[in-house]
Amino acid sequence: MIDAESLRNNLCKTFCSSIVVNPVASGFAVSTLFSDRSGDPIGFYVVDSGDGFRIEDDGEYLARLIGSGIPIDQGNRAQLLEAILQQGGASWDHDTYEIRTESFAESKLGLRLTSFLSALIRVRDLELLTREVVRSTFREDATAALQQRYGHVAKFSENESFDRTLSEFPADLIIRPNHDSAKSGALYFVNSNEKLSEALLLQMESNRLKRDDLRIIALIEDSEMRTLSKKKFQRAQNRSLSMPIFRGDEDAAVERIGRDLEIAA
Repeated sequence: MIDAESLRNNLCKTFCSSIVVNPVASGFAVSTLFSDRSGDPIGFYVVDSGDGFRIEDDGEYLARLIGSGIPIDQGNRAQLLEAILQQGGASWDHDTYEIRTESFAESKLGLRLTSFLSALIRVRDLELLTREVVRSTFREDATAALQQRYGHVAKFSENESFDRTLSEFPADLIIRPNHDSAKSGALYFVNSNEKLSEALLLQMESNRLKRDDLRIIALIEDSEMRTLSKKKFQRAQNRSLSMPIFRGDEDAAVERIGRDLEIAA
């Protein structure tokens, strides 16, 4: 059984090995193990200010929000941004869009680094509040289309794992054909990196267990894939994960799933 010291060492090893520090003209550039929604690592700079140190980012994130027409300096978004940065001991420059701290003593560097990184991570959630929220019917539409096409030859169940062996890998939709000659399917409705990762994990576990009776399918919402990391999509594609695209070609996507499961409808 693992003890507290072993856990501490494992955590230190994981975090320390994932942090890259490079010297630059103004001080040090730090890249962390945390990433934004595009999959790029979240990083910052530690700058020697002459009378101590300060921490700052490159201004790219807030500039991108402004460039996209997102008013982070107005209304609730502005208040939330200020509150997040204040908790991290930072503020943002309205001209350069850089997030930065004031100068502080070297003895406070460790604590200030942690607070600043936490603020950078939390600020990324601002993007969720920036656009008109429209309820996505992707899951409902896709489920309805599949049931309409294959409901007479298969049974459907939502939010469960395929069997006890794969109990740690629940899928959005399990499709169980009535005919023994067909394959069962574990379907994920993918419009986020997390959902794509879930599908890929089950694919890898299924391959490890040599499960020939199950097909894993990641149904992508639309061809633009703005919410998906290209690296994650490439990783899944190279590992032969089935990834039909639903919006704009719904009938063909449903047909593709039927072929994957060898369902004769």
